[in-house]
Amino acid sequence: MRSWRVLAQSIAIDGVDVAVTYADVFVVIREGEDGPGPTDWEATVRTEARQHLQPGTYGFRAVAPDGHALEGQAMLRFSDGQRHLFRGDGPLVGADGLRPDDLG
Repeated sequence: MRSWRVLAQSIAIDGVDVAVTYADVFVVIREGEDGPGPTDWEATVRTEARQHLQPGTYGFRAVAPDGHALEGQAMLRFSDGQRHLFRGDGPLVGADGLRPDDLG
């Protein structure tokens, strides 16, 4: 199994940009697989302002400082208004573009 965390400089939830103080996407690729499974990725997001999010599934997009984008459907697992945890609920588009030197 390989795993890595990709820091994000920008986040969009359901197509709406959200101002963040921190965001990352944690990705797991299981042995023998070419990419992450539908629930093998999650995102941690801290928003600048309180952001009220209802429980449910959202379109999620993260862009790393180098411009690499990761996106997919994600379920909101936790939110206290400024800290939000999403779990993948489908393919993570862009994961195939990560290079071995991105792993860490």
